Amino acid sequence: MTCETCQNHINYAVNELPGIINVNSSYKNANAFIEFDKTKTNIKNIKESINSTGYKVVK
Repeated sequence: MTCETCQNHINYAVNELPGIINVNSSYKNANAFIEFDKTKTNIKNIKESINSTGYKVVK
């Protein structure tokens, strides 16, 4: 991520998934904290959502 638009793009994409409680990505810190309901989504779906925006999950 290189700007606020990038982080907003990730936040929006992840928030579209069912079971997302909170998303807070930061281009300044190059990270994202995501709280979710494990009965409605999973880490694989979240990673796929982020990767679909053109950004890559590295951890």
